[in-house]
Amino acid sequence: MNLTAVFSPETMEKPFESYGEYTDYLFSCVDLQLSSHIRSLMDLFAREDGSFRNILYPDIDSAYSLCEKHLADFSARTAPKAPESAPEGISALEEDSDLMELFAGFAQAEPESAAVQEASAPSIEELFRYVRSRAAHTDPAVTPLPLYALSEKLEMDDFTLFCFACAILSSTQTNYASIFQIVNQNGSSPTPTVESAARVYYRDGFSMTTAYGEMSLALETLRPVIDLRIDPSMPFSTPISPDKRLIDFLFGKHPERIDDTYDRFFTLLTDDKELDPFIANREVLDALTISYEDGTRLFSLFGDEGAGRKFTIRHFCADRGLACVSVNGSKLFAYDFSFVEKALWGLCRECILLDACCCLDSLEYHEEEKEKFFGYMDLAFEKLSKHGITTFTVSRDKLPLREMTQIEFTQLEIPTPSNQEREEVWRHYAKDYVLCNDVDLQEMATKFLFTPGKIKNALRQAKSLSAMAKYLNIVRSCLFQACYNQMSHELTKKATKIKATYTWDDIVMSKDQREALEHACDQMRYRKQVYEQWDYNRKYPYGRGLSVLLFGAPGTGKSMCAQVLANALNLELYRVDLSKVIDKYVGETEKSISMIFREAKKCNVVLFFDECDTLFAKRSDDGGSNQASNNNKTALLLQEVEAYDGVSVLATNYKHNIDPAFFRRMKFIVEFQFPDPETRYILWKTTIPKGTPLADDVDLRFLAERFEFVGGNIKNCILNAAFLAASDGDGKEVHMRHYLQAIRYEFVKTGKVFTRSDFEPYADEVL
Repeated sequence: MNLTAVFSPETMEKPFESYGEYTDYLFSCVDLQLSSHIRSLMDLFAREDGSFRNILYPDIDSAYSLCEKHLADFSARTAPKAPESAPEGISALEEDSDLMELFAGFAQAEPESAAVQEASAPSIEELFRYVRSRAAHTDPAVTPLPLYALSEKLEMDDFTLFCFACAILSSTQTNYASIFQIVNQNGSSPTPTVESAARVYYRDGFSMTTAYGEMSLALETLRPVIDLRIDPSMPFSTPISPDKRLIDFLFGKHPERIDDTYDRFFTLLTDDKELDPFIANREVLDALTISYEDGTRLFSLFGDEGAGRKFTIRHFCADRGLACVSVNGSKLFAYDFSFVEKALWGLCRECILLDACCCLDSLEYHEEEKEKFFGYMDLAFEKLSKHGITTFTVSRDKLPLREMTQIEFTQLEIPTPSNQEREEVWRHYAKDYVLCNDVDLQEMATKFLFTPGKIKNALRQAKSLSAMAKYLNIVRSCLFQACYNQMSHELTKKATKIKATYTWDDIVMSKDQREALEHACDQMRYRKQVYEQWDYNRKYPYGRGLSVLLFGAPGTGKSMCAQVLANALNLELYRVDLSKVIDKYVGETEKSISMIFREAKKCNVVLFFDECDTLFAKRSDDGGSNQASNNNKTALLLQEVEAYDGVSVLATNYKHNIDPAFFRRMKFIVEFQFPDPETRYILWKTTIPKGTPLADDVDLRFLAERFEFVGGNIKNCILNAAFLAASDGDGKEVHMRHYLQAIRYEFVKTGKVFTRSDFEPYADEVL
């Protein structure tokens, strides 16, 4: 093939008009080398014994013909077009003597003519220099050249680029299979290897010793993007075969689509959508920028859900025109080492192909998995830093990165926005909605210590709730409900929301008890006046919340009182499930305790610890590890209760089991004593619903004086008696016998011994 017109030095600075033109030129270089190499094999076999020629020569001849056809097709596509002024009957080909000479070369099939042309043809290095020059002069914004961009990014030398082009041809065009079978001299090997590519590239100058360095470099250069299964004993026999993801990136319609092998772990964090402006914590992005300009490439961002960790990363990438691939760490790291290692290779490739940063997300671990987790993190950091990929870690808590890696890093917390910032965020996102007059955004910013993400979600959900309630605009009640729905999923796994339905009128207590609890509520109602207007914040910066300890016998109304307090303060009530808080693994209980108070603070809810002596046990020093762990839990709870700015209600049946230091930290301590006869009478009278059809024979005074029950037992008796009456006879009234029968069942249930005299003068109706 005469290359004078096609690879003319005069056009070396001419940009490629399309990606297809670039690949045509690049692959023609490969075809030229393949054609020359196969032609030399034909000459060799022609001189051999006839038996050898009879077996292989027809296949070689077919492979040679394919290469020549590829070159002829390329020449036809790149041939200059006929000038419009050409005389009728005279073609442009006839006017271009160089081009006529080019096609004359194709018409001559004699080996001697091919040899003459080959002697005068440019070298493969000169051809590649031509292609690289034109690609470098092509504006990627106008004509993207993904293959060229990738080769430059990986700093491929000419031989590596040749190997890569051979591999692409064998993976994308089936007719190259027979060509590489001849090149490999193996009918079962249709894929190029580094060695076979070297034999084609270097031709007569090939030897294993002189080409070793280039072949070894080619393997190392291609490993980041091609899954090379290298046999250590025969490394250069490794097949070079791009997979579907790489081919999709180079030639597909959606090059940014994540490898479907790992798309359950990887997602593209960045997109073309316009980002919301920075309103809160702008200084974090500024700190990231400064650290990046100083050369840091590993960053750790931690903070609450919705604080803006990924939002900050998106802005960082947008400022630099970068993409970002996010990885679900907790999901990926659940697999074995070999799979994780392979997935991390896939992650690095995605970042290389997309020119992307990496975000390691959902980085949570239990203490028993600490060693495994740290090992995977170290492996991830090592692989990503090897390719110079900027890496972010995103977590809720601060990660001990120094235990995971020796790479230099910058670690930044994204805190909950200040009150002023929260109000600005509320107003920014509220612009897209219509709010009713009863909605006060300043109140929302003060009451809910939300991150920007949660504020955005709360408004969106409030719109849905209002629509379902048939309101045209967002009403206050729906907005409050949407805010409470933002409670952390972690908190709802450790605590149960209780609807506070009881009021002061529903609970029976002494005057002193009621007075103490009403004073407790006053501390929450007037704390803004005292702490802010009267400047008590300066003297009392710590312990501004309300903590109430309720103790007494079971059934005396402690749990009911917690509901009354929450109702009176118009706050949500969450009962902490201690069975889900206490964990057998070291450190996990403490994590749960801290999380509960941290999440409760954001929505200003009432935390109710029932049977709190389980956690607030007395501390001791017996030298045992278990006791030391219990002491740590108690100490942490004491600190959290005192630091919590909201309401914490604790109830216990056994006051003597509580650590003495705990009482000092309680704002109010209320004892629920065993009810006296008069109190029991009030309990019987007020607990029976007003709609109950009581018979004339019901003697509540007798029931209160004779049976020493607490409120819980009385409630059970009243309910059971109602069902007994409903199923007895006409079921129109609740009689004395029904209450006595219910009391008898309660005695049996609680294991109390009773006699006939206990029910006199109504014993005949029961026993």
